[in-house]
Amino acid sequence: MSHPESGISSLPFTENRRNDIQGLRAIAVGTVVAFHAGLPVPGGFIGVDIFFVISGFVITAMLGREWAKTQSLRFSTFYARRFRRLTPALALLVVGVVVLSAFIASPMGDQQIAAQTGIGALLLSANIVIAKTTGGYFDAPAAANPLLNTWSLSVEEQFYLIFPLVLFLGWKLARKPATRFMPFIFVGVIGALSFAIAMVEAAGHTIPLLPSWLSGFYGPTSRAWEFAAGAILALLAFKIEPAITKGLGLILGAVGILGLVASLYLVNDQTIWPGPITILPVVSTMCLLVAGYAEANAVSHFLGRAPFVHIGNISYSFYLWHWPFIVFALILWPTVPGIAIIAAAASLVPSLISYQWLEQPIRNLRNVSKRKMTGIIAATMIPPIVLALGLWSAADNGFWNTRVQQFVATVQPMHAGNAAGCNNSIAPSDRKATKCVWNGDGTGAHVYLIGDSHADHLSEAVIAATQELNDPLTIATANACPFYDVYLYSTAAPKSPCRKFVQKTLTWLKQQPPGTVILSSSSVYWNSKVFSAGVTPDSLTSDLAAKRAILQAGLLSTVEQLQASGHRVVLVQDVPYFVSPYASDPRQFSVPQISSGENLGSQMPQAIADSNQRAARDATNAVGVATGATVLDLREYFCPEGICMTQIGDTYLYRDDGHISVGAAQGLSPLFTRVLQQ
Repeated sequence: MSHPESGISSLPFTENRRNDIQGLRAIAVGTVVAFHAGLPVPGGFIGVDIFFVISGFVITAMLGREWAKTQSLRFSTFYARRFRRLTPALALLVVGVVVLSAFIASPMGDQQIAAQTGIGALLLSANIVIAKTTGGYFDAPAAANPLLNTWSLSVEEQFYLIFPLVLFLGWKLARKPATRFMPFIFVGVIGALSFAIAMVEAAGHTIPLLPSWLSGFYGPTSRAWEFAAGAILALLAFKIEPAITKGLGLILGAVGILGLVASLYLVNDQTIWPGPITILPVVSTMCLLVAGYAEANAVSHFLGRAPFVHIGNISYSFYLWHWPFIVFALILWPTVPGIAIIAAAASLVPSLISYQWLEQPIRNLRNVSKRKMTGIIAATMIPPIVLALGLWSAADNGFWNTRVQQFVATVQPMHAGNAAGCNNSIAPSDRKATKCVWNGDGTGAHVYLIGDSHADHLSEAVIAATQELNDPLTIATANACPFYDVYLYSTAAPKSPCRKFVQKTLTWLKQQPPGTVILSSSSVYWNSKVFSAGVTPDSLTSDLAAKRAILQAGLLSTVEQLQASGHRVVLVQDVPYFVSPYASDPRQFSVPQISSGENLGSQMPQAIADSNQRAARDATNAVGVATGATVLDLREYFCPEGICMTQIGDTYLYRDDGHISVGAAQGLSPLFTRVLQQ
């Protein structure tokens, strides 16, 4: 018999489920669904952290019961049970998402990412795939990945691979009185290390030798402490359970509920997560789990009521299906009010079907032989992986459809400057002399394309023009970094090296042979309060009137310095921005839409575009008049006869809401040839 202080002799669970835990699962899935549906619960994503704590508690207790009975753990049985519980429902989801993605999602990355994520989810690595392909959980690309939610399933399954082995070793060693605390030590050390990693990363530091895909928001190393917290509770059950009276259970339950409610509103998508405040929902969940030892208390009794239990029963399927329903609904009906809420509610239908007709029958199979289990694994894994690979290949090959291939080739590729590694914060003086130089042997005047990503998206136009004129060209651009002689701060990238890039590039230009400097930048800085500007780091302001005056003065100073060095300056007016209700994103066009051959573009009166960009346009014109610099307005290409377009003929002009496509840039080359000849 095991030593009583090993925490195994009196574990809290009978073979029956605790209804209050099912109710807690209902709360967890409800907060996540509400957050994804756009309801006013800014911290709803804490539901995943609640799930991790519950899983650590339940899995440890389940393994503890087995150890108490047999003094051993049957790992093959455990993993087979986990597979039957989780993977068939996941496989059905992947099949559904892959099929729907083929008809609804874009072939310019979205279909490939959905396929890759589906394969990753089935191979317990969706979190790694998502971290490498989709980016941050709150970043814009994440909203287009219909399998984004599977990241947490992979993390949990990674815990299932490790924790049973840790517990087994701890219980093995705990047979002797001198080592009876080994299960607590092993789980505690893992939890403490994980917590330390999470806090260090939350403070903005990196852990040497720890890959980025193992840490951060999606990383198991920064989440394992939550699972360990639940596991420690289960190990301590023999001490805790007898001490929990009805009154104490009520107090703990009330504290837990208040903590979770507070978490929903103290946390939002700007909160560093996981971080110090993650302790609040984790401890609150622990309080509710402990309160449940005294089942008669009002909070646990309330959580165990039928409506909560029913939602808790289908919480896994509901979690699986709600997100792809929301993603696809927003693609199909983006302007329908409340469509995300409607989609989330509609996802209950496949959730119930999956639970009743797939999860439960497979989960409740008895006496499953190795041969039968092998057949179940093959039947579960092969179809979705084959389908996902098929979608991935089809998307990469434009579905072997000429229209789709041409559209993708026009819109999707990086611009030449970016593809060559010239769109970053590295000044030309810090590069090899031949880096980011085109037609270096040209005999004409030197040309320099400088600015932010809105200079980069002119790459093809300027490259073609300089090749025609036999002019050597150097490109140096940096995202979100207009070439103004000012300090610029972005709340989205507070540590941007923009100022250093501008100063070093300006110094380098002054040392180069006189030529033509083409300056192009987005107009967004003039209207967005995300950006602040100042003549010194201490004088930054986001006040629009003050900031606009500073930006105009910074542009004027830049032009005057370049002209004093013998350069001619061309100021490019920004391309039209298509705002709602005229905006359309080519990355959301599906294969059926593209292959239909219909004009997918939208049109907007030029007056609206001019009005939205008035501050930047007026300042650019004013600097042009004050310095004699040439001002190149691209409106004649994008807005013929006063109507701005996103598609002309077979060429789609934009790759997103503000950057033009390679096809559009190629069409602009005559304008740049003409202005360079002047």
